[in-house]
Amino acid sequence: MKSIYGVIIALLACSAFVSADEMAMGIPTYPGAESTMEISLTDEDLLPTLKATLPMLKLGGLQDKISPADLDAALKDVKLIEARQMEIQNGATDAQINDYYTKNAPAGQWSQVLRHSTPKMGCFALFVQNGGEKLYGYRLQSAVEDGKPIKKLIVVRTEGKIDYAKVIAIAAKAFL
Repeated sequence: MKSIYGVIIALLACSAFVSADEMAMGIPTYPGAESTMEISLTDEDLLPTLKATLPMLKLGGLQDKISPADLDAALKDVKLIEARQMEIQNGATDAQINDYYTKNAPAGQWSQVLRHSTPKMGCFALFVQNGGEKLYGYRLQSAVEDGKPIKKLIVVRTEGKIDYAKVIAIAAKAFL
């Protein structure tokens, strides 16, 4: 599962970096957190943006391993992908942050399908809606930067069907 989101996030990370003032998102910023990256791609710009960024993925020849046709097939029914990365330095606990993002999920009835938490890996939670037509999840990790404790959080929301078998195949070609 980590590799699926890793591929999507890696591809999207090259595509759009804008400030919070410029982007209206369905993902709230945790109170007191600093938003360090935001991505918001609709069906109109998702595939063209991903295809345009493929040449930038020169890490280990990654651009040669990911086919635009494979991306089309895997993501053709996706309507929206949003992601927000944040750093939290205000002393909030993992439980407080988890509670916030569980209570402040996007509108609608969400079913939590996964929660995994370990001291080393942090917390990962995944929610679905409409039989998987919508996904919402987050990953929270603790770190130390410049001698200060910090929480690193990434929240992702998607709308539309993702062909996970094809995403896994892309990840296998890219990383194995």
